[in-house]
Amino acid sequence: MLGPSRNAVADPFAGGQESYVASLCGALRDSGHHVTLYAAHGSDAALADELVTYPQLPRLSEVAALDFQIPEPGFLRDQHAFLGALDKLLLHRDDIDVVHNNSLHHLPLVASRAIGLPLVTTLHTPPFPWMELGVALCDPRASFVAVSSALAGQWTTLSQPATVIPNGVTTSAFAAGPGGTDAVWAGRLVPEKGTDLAIRAARQAGRHLRLVGPLGDRDWFESCVQPLLGPDVTYEGHLTQTELALAFGTAAVTLMTPRWEEPFGLVAVESALTGTRVLALERGGVGEVVDQHMGVLVQPQHNDEETVNALAGALDGAAALPRAAVRARAIARFSIDRMVADYEHVYDQAMSRW
Repeated sequence: MLGPSRNAVADPFAGGQESYVASLCGALRDSGHHVTLYAAHGSDAALADELVTYPQLPRLSEVAALDFQIPEPGFLRDQHAFLGALDKLLLHRDDIDVVHNNSLHHLPLVASRAIGLPLVTTLHTPPFPWMELGVALCDPRASFVAVSSALAGQWTTLSQPATVIPNGVTTSAFAAGPGGTDAVWAGRLVPEKGTDLAIRAARQAGRHLRLVGPLGDRDWFESCVQPLLGPDVTYEGHLTQTELALAFGTAAVTLMTPRWEEPFGLVAVESALTGTRVLALERGGVGEVVDQHMGVLVQPQHNDEETVNALAGALDGAAALPRAAVRARAIARFSIDRMVADYEHVYDQAMSRW
């Protein structure tokens, strides 16, 4: 399992991708698989049978550091991390059946022919140039999975259509909660997640709103979100999964307000598993996650003001859905067991082609 390189796979999770990798590793092990996880420093060793940490970027020489064409540090760290991982796969491993690539990086794709191992890549984001270059040079036998049909439709340069496997969640980690009167918003605090829309909608509807999640863009948070906080809108920090489950389970409704084409919407599943209904803007894959049994979808309007009005007008109706039915629907559609079975089928197909 090739995990992301910029954030550790450890609770509290930096985002849905890290949470997904952790859940899948655990569920595969429960199904009898031996899992070696390649991940960033600080990742939880208990998640896998073996944890291999990506090598950290070495100190550059004074001459190299002064190069006016030097790439930004994140790019260099990613390159070094995956070159190190591929070196281990190429030279030192003969006990691996499948490489499951969750890295969002071009190097595992480019090196797929040389590695000589069945490769399955899960697409977690819309396409971007480096990944498309990797796709162009990838072994044609490689398999691709997208977390939603909407996302799969954006990847137009694949040699074969991506298999759609929606993310699953360990249902025991998000137990049924008693509910409450508050609204909650969870996710990385970055502009594309639309936190400010949720604040304005909850305030207009007269609901106390609790914000939870890591500060993905501190400058934006301090300039655009912090000034909106007050007695009716509170920021509760970056929570562990246990704390997040409690936050969802003691709320009346969870708001999802993406400004971009959200690839999936893991927050909606986690909230619904606790019984808390979801009110979401229908962007990207969100419409494939939130149905009428789990919440209410609102179409984005022509401007922020109209969108906020639409969200505020739908909030009480979303909060009235029966909690038991919301949880039952989430379990039926998004259990971790279903996701593992789907991936096992993809792994079998990949191995049959190599």
